[in-house]
Amino acid sequence: MAKTKSEEVIVKITAEQLDAHGYHIFLNTKLNGKTCRFLIDTGASHSVIDKKYFEKNIGPKNLKTNKQSTTGLHSSTTESYFGKIKEWKIGPLVVKNYTIAAVDLGHVNLTYASVGKKKIQGILGSDILFKHKMEIDYGKQQLRF
Repeated sequence: MAKTKSEEVIVKITAEQLDAHGYHIFLNTKLNGKTCRFLIDTGASHSVIDKKYFEKNIGPKNLKTNKQSTTGLHSSTTESYFGKIKEWKIGPLVVKNYTIAAVDLGHVNLTYASVGKKKIQGILGSDILFKHKMEIDYGKQQLRF
């Protein structure tokens, strides 16, 4: 059965210009009740959280080592981490007990600081976007699902 307009969920996003020709899209979410800023990255296969943020706010003992190599734009590591988030809220959507990758996003935040943008705590990837059939409306700056 198709969704009706009344069942459609709309969440505000912000498109911020980084330079003369480039934009990044951001979304505020809540992880275990704390507001976090996430970059929306349709090219990221998995959502990730900043490792330092996870250690500080969820606890280092809750991280497990993953010996599998991971890559991302401008970075590659032979070791990454994963941990469980009890509750991740994206607008009215509540994702319980979500296992998320934890990586060092320091290089991303250094880049944002150099262009006067606020830091991020994570990246919302295509795993969540695809699973919940999310659509980005750039003109209205909305995430719909």
